[in-house]
Amino acid sequence: MLRQKRVMGAAPEILKERLEAKLLELGVTAREVSMAALGQPDGIRNIIRKGAMPGAARLDAIAAELGTTSDWLLGRENGIERTIPAEGGFSADTFRRLPKTLPIYGSALGADIEYDDETGVVVKVEQTEVHMVEAIDFMARPIGVTGRPDLYVVEVAGHSMEPRYDSGRRLLIDPKRSPGVGDDVVVQLRGPTFDGEEVRHVLIKQLVRRRPGAVMLRQFNPDATFAVPNEQVAAVHRVMPWDEALGF
Repeated sequence: MLRQKRVMGAAPEILKERLEAKLLELGVTAREVSMAALGQPDGIRNIIRKGAMPGAARLDAIAAELGTTSDWLLGRENGIERTIPAEGGFSADTFRRLPKTLPIYGSALGADIEYDDETGVVVKVEQTEVHMVEAIDFMARPIGVTGRPDLYVVEVAGHSMEPRYDSGRRLLIDPKRSPGVGDDVVVQLRGPTFDGEEVRHVLIKQLVRRRPGAVMLRQFNPDATFAVPNEQVAAVHRVMPWDEALGF
């Protein structure tokens, strides 16, 4: 009898991470799902602990039992999956056991910086000091954004975005998806050093538009729209709403 051909190579880390996340979300054990999907107790355990890559049919069976797809488990689907069950939701214990892999970078209120508004009047803009070299802490990663090691968290410092964001509010930052007009953003500002440059300050604002040579931003308190020259901008990263990360 011919045996099913297995996918060669070790199981990718995203597969292990998403399997563990789904087990936590559903409140079931690896053994229970393995028995239901494969008729044997150690199928999922072998993937997570030993890195054994299952064949396509076996992975499909596991995915179906977990209420998802093989493509999502392997990180091939771009869509963010809803991660809170329709009934009941997570228990407090489940939240405590979610992997704390989202890096939080320290922030503090920096000195105001001056930019021209749309009429040429100089306005003072609140900026935030950040320390991107090393995370100060880690927080639980929403299950819907597993496999996204590029995401990071910053804390709002200051009051320029009130009432949208109070000081101390944690924001999830997505550096891959380009922000659109009206999105909230973190603008990383170039900071020269003796051997190059590094990001020392950011602007947490709303993106108004891009124009030749500058990025137009808005803050809410006091309300002002102003232009940041492109040569000062290292990157513009989108603020991802937390409910989007959870799949709502």
